[in-house]
Amino acid sequence: MVQNNPPKPRGRPRTFDPADALKAASERFRTHGYAGTSLDDLVDATGLARPSLYAAFGDKRALYLAALDRTIDRVGKGFDTLIASDLPLRESLTAMFRFVIDGYLTGEAGPSGCIMVSTSATRAVDDPVVRERLAAFLAIEDERIAALLATRGDAHAATHAPLVTAVIHSLSVRARAGAPREELDAIAEACITLIA
Repeated sequence: MVQNNPPKPRGRPRTFDPADALKAASERFRTHGYAGTSLDDLVDATGLARPSLYAAFGDKRALYLAALDRTIDRVGKGFDTLIASDLPLRESLTAMFRFVIDGYLTGEAGPSGCIMVSTSATRAVDDPVVRERLAAFLAIEDERIAALLATRGDAHAATHAPLVTAVIHSLSVRARAGAPREELDAIAEACITLIA
């Protein structure tokens, strides 16, 4: 008996959600980087046909920039939520590092770290727009961490903030290198103890 397989529909799926597609593309970029992610990879990740992908987001670079913007927005909102939670200093830092490490240990093919730290840092060398996004991301981290520390009574918030940011970035690299959770937690705890 011969089965008649209906042809796959062309274009966007009926349930196309731009936010879901952007999340999927962001994950693919986070895992494989800009250069290591092909248009076919993005089609596979998002479930969109190439014409629909172009219509929704533009070319590969535009989609990558949208993924970076998504990350910048999410990080800013995450810090705003943490600042508004009004936890004491140690608990605030513990919650922040737990959230960061939890995220870094996820990924499509294993721990993927942070899209900004892991991918935009290399792309920023020859792409001034990516460099601007990376600088904006670093500024948001430094500013929000300084605000968090200051609101929790840290008299050295401005000095401590870039150190905390540096530790966060190191955790991203270490997660991608396969460091176990216990190692990442120990580094975070050392930073918390130093500041709190």
